[in-house]
Amino acid sequence: MKLLFEGKGWQIQEEDVEGGGDFVLFAPNGQTYCAVLKASTEGRSDRVVPLFAQALLEVRARSRRERRRPAAVLIWVGDASTALVKKLVQFHREHGEGEALAILSDVPLYVDFPGLEHVADERPRTARRSSHSAPPPLVFSDLAQWMLKLLLAADIGRDDLINAREKSYATATDLAREAGVSVMSATRLINALKEENFIAAGPSLRLVQRHKLAQRWKAAYVKPAVSVPMKFLAPGVPEEQQLRKLLKREDATLGQFTAARTLGVGHVHGAITTLWVQDLAAAEGWRGLRVAQSGERPDLVLRQHPYPQSLLRGRVLHDGLWVSDIIQTWLDVSSDPSRGAEQAAELEHGILANVIGDRA
Repeated sequence: MKLLFEGKGWQIQEEDVEGGGDFVLFAPNGQTYCAVLKASTEGRSDRVVPLFAQALLEVRARSRRERRRPAAVLIWVGDASTALVKKLVQFHREHGEGEALAILSDVPLYVDFPGLEHVADERPRTARRSSHSAPPPLVFSDLAQWMLKLLLAADIGRDDLINAREKSYATATDLAREAGVSVMSATRLINALKEENFIAAGPSLRLVQRHKLAQRWKAAYVKPAVSVPMKFLAPGVPEEQQLRKLLKREDATLGQFTAARTLGVGHVHGAITTLWVQDLAAAEGWRGLRVAQSGERPDLVLRQHPYPQSLLRGRVLHDGLWVSDIIQTWLDVSSDPSRGAEQAAELEHGILANVIGDRA
């Protein structure tokens, strides 16, 4: 999408996908467009045309609600044939109400925007071929990991282990709406997964070769998180009571081995409690705690999570305590030098066997 608008004087503002719609487009002439973006990784007309029709209905409703005219529809198709583009254009002519239209792939395929109509004609034919020679890499970014959790949640079998609904997703747009991310972010992830054969062909987005995918995913956790060992200050007060007080904070999440035990799937005992925090420097100053001195055995370890969005969106409330979800717990313990590999293997052969383990 940036290829179409950037450098042409347009500005793009992404909006909350849960609020209805995706973008606001600001034209160089001062005109403001509310735009809905839909994406499909497959170029099948029986899927793309209904998706296009849905986009038309959504953008009309949104433009009337916000009293912002005109409206625009952007549709991204991973593998769009000339016949499909013609079908979409014809559908727009017959059922559209003057909405601006852009059909995109790795490059613009058809553009009907004031001041941008020439872009489609300027595109060299070699551009589309060369764009497919460099498929999007599979990157385990913060929000990409959250989307992977959503794709796997239906196979966990217990709703108390992750804050995600057990459902399937037909398109990247469906996944983006559930995840609360942009359609393009979801599309990039799905395209990367398909390129490496981690998505099976079918009516829904189903992950395959999960054991191989899991090994790749765990590699993102090789580098240990920054941590600080801490001691409780209140003498005579049970440590569990002091810990529960800390965990009432919204920015503290029980993690690693203690999280596994709290979720009822722990295998390793005696490990020091880990608390994931959002701001480690601020957490060091929490009341009731002090930094452990050299040689002291800490009561707990504060760690700042490298992927806070995936952690916070997936965590569950267990007996009044925030606990990292089962997939996050598996990832976090996997590289722990004490007995992390042992705990991770137990999860892969046990509760996660049908999710990312040896039976997946």
